[in-house]
Amino acid sequence: MKKTAILFLLVPVVLITCQKLTDPEDLGDTFALTNCTLIDGTGRDPIFNAVVVIQSGRILSAGPMRSVRIPPMTTNIDVYGATVLPGFINAHIHNGYNRGNLEAWAQAGVTTVRDLCGPEAFALRDELASEPTCARLVAAGPMTSVPDGYPEVPWGSGCMLPITSVEEARQQVVRLVNEGADVIKLAVESGESFARTIPTLSPEEAATVVQTAHEYGTVASAHVLVASDLERALDAGADDIAHMIMDYLSDANITRMINDGVYWVPTLELWYRIGHGTISTVVTNLRKFSRAGGLVALGTDYDGYDATFELGMPMVEMEWMLEAGMSPMQVIVAGTKNAAAVCNRQADLGTLETGKIADVLVVNGDPLEDIRALTDVRLVIHDGVIIRDERQTETD
Repeated sequence: MKKTAILFLLVPVVLITCQKLTDPEDLGDTFALTNCTLIDGTGRDPIFNAVVVIQSGRILSAGPMRSVRIPPMTTNIDVYGATVLPGFINAHIHNGYNRGNLEAWAQAGVTTVRDLCGPEAFALRDELASEPTCARLVAAGPMTSVPDGYPEVPWGSGCMLPITSVEEARQQVVRLVNEGADVIKLAVESGESFARTIPTLSPEEAATVVQTAHEYGTVASAHVLVASDLERALDAGADDIAHMIMDYLSDANITRMINDGVYWVPTLELWYRIGHGTISTVVTNLRKFSRAGGLVALGTDYDGYDATFELGMPMVEMEWMLEAGMSPMQVIVAGTKNAAAVCNRQADLGTLETGKIADVLVVNGDPLEDIRALTDVRLVIHDGVIIRDERQTETD
C-alpha cells in the first residue's frame, strides 16, 4: 500500500472508481487498470498488485505495480483486487455474421471468434469490426472440399467451395485470400464417422490448399473426425485440427502433432451435445494429447450442428477441458494465446503484452481456483474501449 501511495504522488493520475466508462472521451487516450491480479495469457504465474496501462487502444505496459511506469495524466481505474485477463477467443464457431451473437460474445468477454464455414461476406465482417460492442470476427468463408463432399454431404450445406483439381485448389485459395478470408478451412472427411463413404480432397489437392494458404500469409484449419483422416490432414500440413477425433488416438500421431506444432481445437461441447456416447473417448484423447504437451486452442463449434450451444463465455467447453485433466491455467492459455495463434492473430491478440490490442476481461474472483469466475464480469474492454462495466460504488 505504501509503494502504491508513493507512486501516485510521483505520477499524476485521474482517479475514477465507480462511474460508467463507455465513452472513450471520459478516459482520454491513456488509462490504467490498477490494484489487480494479472493473468496475461502467456501461461506465466499470476502477478499480484499489478497494473495494465492502455494507450490508443493498445497495451502500453503490463506487470507489477512497482516496475510499470504510468504516464502523467493517466486515468486510473482501481479494480480492487479483481483478476485481469486477455479477452477470450472462441476459435471454432459458425453463424458469426450475426450482430446479436457477436454482441453476446463481446459482453461475456469473448472478444474474438473464428467462423470456420460461412459465406464470403467479408465486407459485412469489416463493417461489424468498426463496432466495439461486437466481437471481432475472424472468417474463413466457405470450406474447401470436393463436389458431393463434406459438408454438402451429409448436411446439404451451402458453405462449401468445391475443388476438382490441384490447379483449381490453388486458384480458389488465392481468390479467397484476396477477397478477404482470414484463414482457410479444408474438409478432410472420408465419411467413416457417418457410416458412409464421402468423396474428399486428394492428398495433392489438400496439400495445395495448405501450401497456398501459407504462401499468402495465413493458416489452414482441417475438419477431421477420425484417426485415418487425421493422418491425411497432417500429411497435408494443416496448422490446426478442428474437432477431437472420436476413435483411437495413437501415440505416434500425438508425437507427430507436437513435433510439427499442430494445434488441436477439440470442440468438446460438440461431442457433449450430439456425440452419441463418444464424449468419454474424446475426453480421453484430449487428456493424452494435453499431458504429452500438445497445443490446445479453445473452440466449441457453436451453431455448427442441430443442438443448443452455449453463447457467450464457453463454460461447458472449459469444464470438459478440466475434466480432461487440463489445469485452469492451461484452459485460459487455450482460450487466449493459443486461440489467437489458430486465428493467425498471435502478433496482436491473445496476451496482455506491450503493443498488443487492448482486449481485456476483468473478473471478480480467481479463475485459477474456480474457472466459473470468468462469468463474474467486472469490465470488458474491446479495442481499448470499455463496452461493459459492472463495477459497483466502492466504499471505504
